[in-house]
Amino acid sequence: MKTSKLYHPEIFQGNLSKKKYFEGWYYKFVSQDQQKAIAIIPGVALYDENDRHAFIQIIDGVNQHSNYHRFDINEVSFSKNELDFSIGKNRFTSNSATLALEEIKGEIIFPNINPLSSSLLNPGIMGWYSFTPFMQCYHGIVSLYHKLDGQTQGSFGNINWHNGVGYIEKDWGSSFPKCWIWAHSNNFQSDVPASLMASVAHIPWMGNYFPGFIVLLWLDGKEYRFATYNQSKMKCTVDDDAVTMSFMRKNFQLDIKANRGKTSPLRSPILGRMEGKINESIQASLEVTLFESGKSIYSSTASTAGLEVAGDTTILESAEWKS
Repeated sequence: MKTSKLYHPEIFQGNLSKKKYFEGWYYKFVSQDQQKAIAIIPGVALYDENDRHAFIQIIDGVNQHSNYHRFDINEVSFSKNELDFSIGKNRFTSNSATLALEEIKGEIIFPNINPLSSSLLNPGIMGWYSFTPFMQCYHGIVSLYHKLDGQTQGSFGNINWHNGVGYIEKDWGSSFPKCWIWAHSNNFQSDVPASLMASVAHIPWMGNYFPGFIVLLWLDGKEYRFATYNQSKMKCTVDDDAVTMSFMRKNFQLDIKANRGKTSPLRSPILGRMEGKINESIQASLEVTLFESGKSIYSSTASTAGLEVAGDTTILESAEWKS
């Protein structure tokens, strides 16, 4: 039985004959002692018949090392019904990552993922925007929080991933936005497992644009979602040392302060070509507080946080609440 891709954003959404198209997954692995924080991004970049390849980007967040591994597009294989995507000897699924790179070799397993909740009208983190066929970039969350196991070797060292923490998300479309802010961590100093993902971006829309946002705070299975499509409001400011964001929906307010950390360079897609240049930190920290009717119901800090601040974010900033 064929799986509906719309309601399963984790699987490969495109096809290898598309033009001006990219698709990639973001696997984040943090060891139990947080001395190892690695992000691995497998994907495809398809511009035209003469410029199409697969890639695996890798970031060592502790040592600020990054690398871009390019592969022939013929080395790609994938399932049409589940997340099972391979590039050469490297395989990525919803429950494991098998790696054969110079930096890291071996298998990391995570059998108990925590996917985002889904419904008929909200098939993923993008809500009803998932049904819009002309979006520049689509976003999906595969797992908000899961424990890791396994061991790897390579130039990044011998790493024991037992009881580490992982996260998986993805993007697909033609290009990344003109500017954006993205933050994530699931290494919170709290009594319950927690994960936060916040994305604010310039969204082209019918000849104009709007500052769109999708934000999710997950607390041991309970989701607090703030997004453009559910009538939430936001305000944010970007400084040299930190990014401050606040989101409001009904009687809930979520305040986030992301303190910048050292960054590593990454490539980003522009019309299917991996020609953009951004910097990502996996050594940022977050201060997060959730209010209900003005009363704090959750407050914690998070380490080994991912943070990207790309492009001229002036159009995303506002002293007033905006939807």
